[in-house]
Amino acid sequence: MGRWSFPKAGKRRIFSRMRERRENPRHLIWAHVRPPERLVGWWENKGSRNTMMGQAHFGSQPLPLTAGGHAAVRRALSIRSKGLIVIGALLLYAIAISLFAFDQKNQLLREFEDIQGTLQTEALLKQADLSAFHGVIAIFAAIDATDPALAMQHAEMHHQSLLEAQRELGHRFDNGLLAPGALDADWQRANQHPDKLNLNRLLSGVVKVKSELAALTEAVQRRRQALSSSYLERTSSVASTIFLAGMLGLALLGACIVLFFRRLTEDLAILQKRALEILHGLHGGPIVVTRQDEVGQLMIAVNNMSDTLDARNKELMLERQKYFHQEKMAAIGTLAAGISHEIGNPIAAISGIAQDMLERRSCMDEHGNANCIDCRPDMIFEQTARLAAITREIADFASPRAVEAQLLDLNQQLRSTSSLVRYDKRLGGVELQLALDPQLPAIHGVADQLTQLIMNLLINAMDALEGVSGRQPTIVVTTSRQEQGAVMCVEDNGSGMDAATVQRVFEAFFTTKPAGKGTGLGLSLCYAIAQNHGGAIDIESAPGSGTRVRVVFPLVTP
Repeated sequence: MGRWSFPKAGKRRIFSRMRERRENPRHLIWAHVRPPERLVGWWENKGSRNTMMGQAHFGSQPLPLTAGGHAAVRRALSIRSKGLIVIGALLLYAIAISLFAFDQKNQLLREFEDIQGTLQTEALLKQADLSAFHGVIAIFAAIDATDPALAMQHAEMHHQSLLEAQRELGHRFDNGLLAPGALDADWQRANQHPDKLNLNRLLSGVVKVKSELAALTEAVQRRRQALSSSYLERTSSVASTIFLAGMLGLALLGACIVLFFRRLTEDLAILQKRALEILHGLHGGPIVVTRQDEVGQLMIAVNNMSDTLDARNKELMLERQKYFHQEKMAAIGTLAAGISHEIGNPIAAISGIAQDMLERRSCMDEHGNANCIDCRPDMIFEQTARLAAITREIADFASPRAVEAQLLDLNQQLRSTSSLVRYDKRLGGVELQLALDPQLPAIHGVADQLTQLIMNLLINAMDALEGVSGRQPTIVVTTSRQEQGAVMCVEDNGSGMDAATVQRVFEAFFTTKPAGKGTGLGLSLCYAIAQNHGGAIDIESAPGSGTRVRVVFPLVTP
């Protein structure tokens, strides 16, 4: 009993915290954690983890901690920084493609200018060739003419056109083939002395120039074709290169986006799953932090919150056990009067029997033998056995039990609790019936919590039967196996409750009992215990017709 005692300061602290949680339910999640006194040694042994938990304030900057409070993580790149890096890389890639396109455009312009030059040269060559052709015809006409001087005047125009073309072509070709010097000298000689000899010499010069023009024209055409082919090939190559580079850039960008968002989605799904686990009270391992951006910091914060809630749950579990035991001690105090009466009767009987045996032993018959033939020591054994059973029940009820869930016999829990409740003076005149299913399978639960649940339900039923008249006050406790699981029902034929009251019976600190008789925590604790065991609890009641409380516990799957 020593380690389960409650000093007054401890009681005030417990109920003060309970009032704080009632006024601010989020206190259970967001409050700064202070470990209970019994866990101080364990807490201090955690080293860096203790430091991490002591600094876990939610709503502030992300904590530079790893999963589970291990070594600190140095923050690297944020998501914004990664986005800026990607945008910068895209800009550099676009600039590189633009520079390549600009360089290729300049080369294409140069090749285009070369093609333009060959076209102009080819046009000049054709013009010169045409002038030479007309000059040859004019010279033939002068040779056969009766007046060669007059014919040479008609050929002057073609000669001047040929000379101009030769001068222009001379600037484009450096080989000197089209130098007009020799042809001009022949023309001057034939123009001064238009005899056949000079005319034939001039004709030979013009024919020679015309053949040179034809050869140059063919060479220029070949060059123009080569330049055109090169221009087309370069145009196609540049277009293909830019297109492939653009597609490659888009593919890389798409791959980066897909990988980024796929990883982000996976990490957010992990965070969502862990948050749901925390919401449902599951205590899984910490999230493995594989990134150092805002999402990684959020993972660290979730791990810190999980550790904080685990510590809070341990503190609440310890205080709940203290409160449960306090309730048990209060119930034992209520039962003290009935138990003292039950124990007093056997003690009185034992005392009387022992006194009678002593008196008989002191009286001697005429032969000197003790007159103790009718002594009944068997009655002493019977009454002492009864005392032993009663004290054993009290000891079992008051002894601390394991806080871990284990396989339990619900029927046995009901029998042991009901046998002790029978000594409560409020049960006087009340018929307590147990209809327990002998085939009920075991359930997985905490014995102390189940005892508290059964005790609260029976006490509420006894309180509801106070003042009932006109019928036999009765409490019926039944168990059965149904599809939902193992079902326990506690039913009374007491005063009952209206619909508005039934809707609020599970609220903490809500009670219809007079001041000083109830705290309003009995059914709320029953609801919490049922939820902690994965079960459910519901109430059916009507004014004047009694109340039926039904608790369902999940069965243990093999």
